[in-house]
Amino acid sequence: MIGIIVAMALEREAIQQHLEDYKCVNYGRQNYYIGTISGRDVTLAECGVGKVASAITATRLIEHFGCDEIINIGTAGGIKEYENVLDVVVVDKSTYHDWDNESVNDEPRSFATQNGYVFDSDPHLVELARKTMEQFSDHKTYVGHIVSGDAFVRFDDLVQMIQKNFPEAVACDMESASIGHVCTMYDVPFVVIRSLSDIVIKEGNEMDFQTYARQASDRAARFTRAFLERH
Repeated sequence: MIGIIVAMALEREAIQQHLEDYKCVNYGRQNYYIGTISGRDVTLAECGVGKVASAITATRLIEHFGCDEIINIGTAGGIKEYENVLDVVVVDKSTYHDWDNESVNDEPRSFATQNGYVFDSDPHLVELARKTMEQFSDHKTYVGHIVSGDAFVRFDDLVQMIQKNFPEAVACDMESASIGHVCTMYDVPFVVIRSLSDIVIKEGNEMDFQTYARQASDRAARFTRAFLERH
């Protein structure tokens, strides 16, 4: 069983359109949609926004619904000048930008810090996702790092902190690292695929998100179907 996690209703609705022969199961105040996409058994869950919500959902998918693989699909904010709205990021490594252990253990925020809070996506799933995205010619696809935190990244000081401490990061969101954290602890392979709904370092960030979130979600859903066809 493959678990599919999205954060927002519009992301779940987009993927649900591709879900066949499904039933809705309510568990722990959440709805879980069990069915098939491209002939693969899946359980789709809308976790809500943020690290705790996504960690709870990933845990339930693994422990209660028996998922032995997790795919996190949705939108993210791009943080590179060369990126454009609706580009796609296949995440190979994730960590928290708001995890601060520097004052206690003198560990700087970094992808290089060996503190157990940097999470590697499954290499096979990353490569499969990359190859899947190549079949779509109307976007650019990047394989790269992402940072997560409980904040919508739009203020200059937070953007500058991320750019300083995580120069490798190509995107930011609020769920990828926590899902990776749970999957790593359970030894469950996972991959994160994000369509960029806004570019946080460019003007009109808020307007971009409102305008393009639906399009990014629809595109991410199409990628999900294509990915599972190749799986």
